[in-house]
Amino acid sequence: MNHTELRTREWPVLKAAQDLDCDGVHPTTGKPCVLGHHHGYHRDTDGAQWLDS
Repeated sequence: MNHTELRTREWPVLKAAQDLDCDGVHPTTGKPCVLGHHHGYHRDTDGAQWLDS
């Protein structure tokens, strides 16, 4: 492999944690978290907060 081949390789696409979907669902209402991937409180579209148990 020469230097030109090394430079033409593509790097993986990285995403910010905030751009990833959170799979948390409010245990009472069933509404999904709208904050993205995070640590701490989840929040739904109505503003309700909850923590994973």
